[in-house]
Amino acid sequence: MRLWHRAEKRQPTQAQRLFNGLVREWLWVSLLLLPITAFLSLSPGFSLNNLLYDSLRRLAPLPVDPRILLVTIDDRSLKELGQWPWSRRVHADLLDRLSAAKPTSILFDVIFSEPAREPANDLRLAEAMCNAGTVLLPLIREGTPRYDQPVAQILPVLPLRDCARGVGHINVEADGDGIVRSLYLREGPPGNMTPQLAWLAFELGGQPSVMPGAVGPTDSNTWQRENSIRIPFIASHAGFPSVPYVSVLRGEVPPELLRDRLILVGATAPGMGDRYVTPLSASVGTTPGVEIQANILNGLLQGRSIVDLPAWMATLLAIVMVALLLGSLLFRPRYALWLTLGCMSAALLGSWSLLRLGHWWSPAACLIGMLLSYLIWNWRRLSVILAYFGWELARLDNEPKVLPERRRAPANQGDVLQGRIFALEQAVSRTRDTRRFMADGLECLPVATLITDPKGNVLLANRIARDVFGNELVAENLLEQLAALGYPPLQEGVRPALSALEIVEFRDTHNRSLRLDLAPLLPADGDVALGWLLSLTDLSIERDAQQQRETLLRFLSHDLRAPHSAILALLDVQDTAAPIFGQIEQQVRRALNLTESFVQLAKAESDGYQFQPSLFAMLVLDAFDQVAVHAQLKGIHLVHDLNEDGEEMVWADQSLLTRALFNLLENAVKYSPSGTTVTLSLTSREDRLECRVSDQGRGIAAQDLPELFAQYRRFASAQGSEGLGLGLTMVKAVVDRHGGRIGCESVVDEGTTFILQLPLWRE
Repeated sequence: MRLWHRAEKRQPTQAQRLFNGLVREWLWVSLLLLPITAFLSLSPGFSLNNLLYDSLRRLAPLPVDPRILLVTIDDRSLKELGQWPWSRRVHADLLDRLSAAKPTSILFDVIFSEPAREPANDLRLAEAMCNAGTVLLPLIREGTPRYDQPVAQILPVLPLRDCARGVGHINVEADGDGIVRSLYLREGPPGNMTPQLAWLAFELGGQPSVMPGAVGPTDSNTWQRENSIRIPFIASHAGFPSVPYVSVLRGEVPPELLRDRLILVGATAPGMGDRYVTPLSASVGTTPGVEIQANILNGLLQGRSIVDLPAWMATLLAIVMVALLLGSLLFRPRYALWLTLGCMSAALLGSWSLLRLGHWWSPAACLIGMLLSYLIWNWRRLSVILAYFGWELARLDNEPKVLPERRRAPANQGDVLQGRIFALEQAVSRTRDTRRFMADGLECLPVATLITDPKGNVLLANRIARDVFGNELVAENLLEQLAALGYPPLQEGVRPALSALEIVEFRDTHNRSLRLDLAPLLPADGDVALGWLLSLTDLSIERDAQQQRETLLRFLSHDLRAPHSAILALLDVQDTAAPIFGQIEQQVRRALNLTESFVQLAKAESDGYQFQPSLFAMLVLDAFDQVAVHAQLKGIHLVHDLNEDGEEMVWADQSLLTRALFNLLENAVKYSPSGTTVTLSLTSREDRLECRVSDQGRGIAAQDLPELFAQYRRFASAQGSEGLGLGLTMVKAVVDRHGGRIGCESVVDEGTTFILQLPLWRE
């Protein structure tokens, strides 16, 4: 039991050590996960970034600005106007039609990089551009750089370039998956960077000229790029308003539809012009270049161009969110799943909100960091739990077994989890066997026994308890049952706590004498009761026997002594000179002493003690006064070392304890020769009082000492003295009922010392 208690005290220490190890390990995991999150956040080519961007972009599409109108070179126009390329006079006629309607700008997404076969056609188109005054022409980057030559720009032919309002590039950027999502608003050779074509149309519409995107030099010395943005595509089911090229050319489009519009002219027919794979391609196929320009212009007009957050800010945001989750998992481990899902949802919601505001922050690195945090946390936490679980099971297995163990075949030692499962099966089996043992043992107890929870609801009750209460007690409240049974402290209507119940003996409604005993059921590692163990002992038979005993005592002490006393009185008034009268008187006194001895022994063994705080010195003096006459008649000197100021108090029945002291002193006088001394000494030792009664008599043989306090035992040293052998039995019974001890030291022909020890009473 002592080793078991020490193991119980080590349990919190072991759990705390495991938890502290988990905390330290989690700090190292955090130091590893945060750099990984930062690295992933700084990896723009991470494919999950594009997937998340496309998914969140579909949740925040831009509406179509009503000022944008497309003039499309579609299948109908090709059928009616003939094979591409068309004569530049056709384009000049279109520009005349458009300029007559007074649009805001005309973005011509057609490459005029080579002179026409007839120079007059270029002059005709240049004249139309000059007359319109709002035509914007594209340029493109040369696809394959020449050896040892800088990258060149492919510009419109000179007559057209001179008459155009502006020339801008139409280059776009494809990501690693081949999908176009972004571009640079300014790019070109060093010192000669060109704005994007849609940006020129945006400026031509009278809009502010603060270019969005990150400003700064880019990758090489031969080609520079600035102001990177992501293309803010409209919804896939939406579309920009458009009219066919041939309809405008033939005057089928009302001028009011063209007035004050931002017109974009470009090819949309399959198989011609520039077409790109975009996030819209999954539903509408490849996107023509003119529609990409329209999407760029649409975002600029609404101030919703999407700009990536600076790398340091995106990395810091991802690290902060992952760090918050790492700390939350440590302090709220039971909510790990919900915390992780909540933080991941917050990251996605934050990214979507920033996207709505025109900023892009990829939560991919943050989501991966959070997912790794959750997986590693649950793995390590499960490992710690399994370690603690195994430690507890091993400790449980090493405890003393209450019942024989039912062992199964051991599991494979290489599989830790299987070993834990086997140990758990053993522990559960042992627990079930123990519970069955407790239930069967409780059922077989000879007294009514119940087990309750802290609130007093009965959990288990044996057969005798059900008989005592007269019903099924399980799930019933014990206080209500005791009140119905007649338990006195509950008769006033007040229901105290179980811990406040008095341990009393009472008569129930069936006139049975019951004694209530109550004990708390404490856990192995605490002092708060998990329940209560209550027993009701039926003392009816004992109390009936006690009543009969008391009746017999009254008979012995009164009815039997009265005739003997009357005989002695008659002998006193008669002439007792005859020897026969002396013998009669001797036998009557002997019978009277026998009766008195029986009465005193019965009182000592009964339950009729009346305890109260008592001054032990006063009890000793009373016993001295009673035995003084016998000592004087025999010539024995009585001595004590009592201090007049002695204040040693004992919790005693004064009458019976005085009688016990008298018996010890009387025996010392009876078995001591004349002229000797009987001594009583008193000492106090810590919480006990020791009284020693010594004589100088014949002593008691060592082989007789073990049976000294047995009834009716008289030894060779007592020959020649009257007695029945009940005096010391009575002394032993009184001392035991007072919680004390009595012993004897004796040497033949030297004397005997009785040592009486009693607990001191402290106020």
